[in-house]
Amino acid sequence: MRFNKTALKNGVRVITAPMAGNPTVTVMLSVNTGSFYEASAESGLSHFLEHMCFKGTPTRPTPRAITTELDSIGAIYNAYTAQEVTGYWAKADAKHFNRIADIIGDIFKNSTFPEKEIELEKGVVCGEIDMYADDPQEKASRALAAHMYQGQPAERDILGTKETVRAITRETLMAYRKSQYTGPNVIVTIAGGVSEADMMDWVTKNLSDLSSDKPRPESLTIEREQKSPEVLIVDKDTDQAHVVMAWRTFRRDHPDRHIARLVKNILKGGMSSRLFIRLRDEMGSGYYVSANHALHTSFGYFGVATGTTHVRVAEIVKAVIEEAEKLKTEPITKEELDKVKEFMRAHRLMSLETSDDVAGYLAEQEAFDGEIISPEEFEAIFGEMTADDVMRVAKILFDRTKLTIAAIGRGIDREAVIKAVS
Repeated sequence: MRFNKTALKNGVRVITAPMAGNPTVTVMLSVNTGSFYEASAESGLSHFLEHMCFKGTPTRPTPRAITTELDSIGAIYNAYTAQEVTGYWAKADAKHFNRIADIIGDIFKNSTFPEKEIELEKGVVCGEIDMYADDPQEKASRALAAHMYQGQPAERDILGTKETVRAITRETLMAYRKSQYTGPNVIVTIAGGVSEADMMDWVTKNLSDLSSDKPRPESLTIEREQKSPEVLIVDKDTDQAHVVMAWRTFRRDHPDRHIARLVKNILKGGMSSRLFIRLRDEMGSGYYVSANHALHTSFGYFGVATGTTHVRVAEIVKAVIEEAEKLKTEPITKEELDKVKEFMRAHRLMSLETSDDVAGYLAEQEAFDGEIISPEEFEAIFGEMTADDVMRVAKILFDRTKLTIAAIGRGIDREAVIKAVS
């Protein structure tokens, strides 16, 4: 993969990735800010600001003016807010590069936040909050976070609460944007069928005027000590029970983070992965199972989520723990290790076929790690990993005393789940 990273005098980081022959181009503007940068009383502010950037600028005064212009050139566009990054992007035919760059740059820098639109958008975001509150999978995950990180930034939802959203004013939006959308906090990523000279020309002309002020720092989540497994049951009349399991692990800069990714894919990295075979093929417990290793600046956790019947929750919890424990005591075979490495390598390549894939890949690494590892470098890193590495890191990841379980459903036997954990 060919890319180049540079910086403007005001601190804006610029990543360019020309893709010769690619018919599209993607422009992405990312900011190192999100829910972890908010005070408790302003929870949801980063997300609301992201929504409001599509509501009008001096040259495009209405939401319709923005979306109509993007739609008229067949662009794909969106924005997102996470705990530690907010992003805005658009993708279109490469011949429309200057047009989409101008639009994304305009809403990023010049949004006016009309009072009327703020009040209308509060209804939209409160509806979004209600939508996720009705989703039992989401409710289980949020209950887990609230239990594990009570009183910490990681407890709070990215959307905020209805109360904090309703309290947002134009003044708070303007002040937050001023504090966070500054040069040192901004990453520009452009990928696709445009020359590097044209990419840099646009960036230099349009983003050199961003402030070079130092942004507000992240509010770090402080891990509490956990000495034994913890179980949380949420009683809700659902057709299916949903289970989320999380082991407290380590933060993003830990040297074993890449091996942990390999462990994640051994457990759930395809239809031949261990959890898929155990829970779905052998036990027929339910339709979905997923695993992820969430890594943040000051903390991390390894999570597994699945759905099953209400009466089988304890059984499924026991099975997941057994599969995790096996990785600590039984060396993975060379055949399985090679299969998982090839699965990861191939999926990484397939996830970089389009300009938006490449832009997202580069922006994510720069935002979270401050450095970019190429696919070829990743291949070398994973190529050196051994069965002993897997066992060693599994012992770190799956410390049962650091396990928390949240289950949501109707009449789940809490004592049976506690017994399954112990």
